[in-house]
Formats: sequence, C-alpha cells, structure tokens
Amino acid sequence: MPAKTEKSEHGKKSIAGKLLSKFIREILNETHDDPLIKARGEEAVMVTKAEAIARHVVKSALGYTEEEDVFVKGVKTGIKNIYHKPDKSFIHLVWDRMEGRVGQADAKGGSDKASLAEKVSGLGAKRVNQIAKQSSRGN
Repeated sequence: MPAKTEKSEHGKKSIAGKLLSKFIREILNETHDDPLIKARGEEAVMVTKAEAIARHVVKSALGYTEEEDVFVKGVKTGIKNIYHKPDKSFIHLVWDRMEGRVGQADAKGGSDKASLAEKVSGLGAKRVNQIAKQSSRGN
C-alpha cells in the first residue's frame, strides 16, 4: 500500500493561489451588472467586469467629477458636484501598462521591508562589486 503523501504548506498555498487566479479570471470575463455607456455613443452596452475595472482605473488616473444628491430633512434639494483629483498610484499603474511594464511586486507602503526592485538592484550592485574586486586583483 503506497504511503499517504501530504502536501507541504508551500504546495497548498501554490494550489490555492492558482485556483484563486483561475476564478478571478473567470469572474472578470463575466458581464458587469451595470450597463456602461461606451465612450463613442450613447447606447448602453454590457461590458466585462475587467473592462469596468480598467475604466475605473483610467478615470481615477485622470480625475473625475461625480454628482451627489443633496438632502435637507429627507427631501432632495439639489445636486452638488464632487471633484476627485487624479490619483498618483493610478497614474503610475496606467503609465506602466502603457509602457508595457507589469505591476511591481513591491512591499506595502509603510513597510520596512525592501521592495522587489530594491532587492534586485542590491543584488546586481553586489555582483558588479564582486566582479570589480576580482578584476582588480588580476583574477
């Protein structure tokens, strides 16, 4: 009788991560609950959830104005416009995607851990220094 093999913790996380990615892709390809008005025309059409998210990202990068109802004692008295300034993090995300760069796997803001880019740069610098030392010794 073969021995029962148990998956390591890393193996379990890897499988869970793949499943999560698969379900996210499937859900993002579903149509979004709210019809959105396309940029070219006034016909409301259903879009995928992924497109709805992408539109929100671009809108947030550019800044936008939204209307909010004003109520006094439970009675609507008017509408006020609320301006949302362009968001720097969304601007960077859109710019990186336009340039063909993928999202950075950086440490979260406020964390004392080095980002992936910093780690790679540090390793590269160490390697260059090692090569320089070896060449100066004549090796």
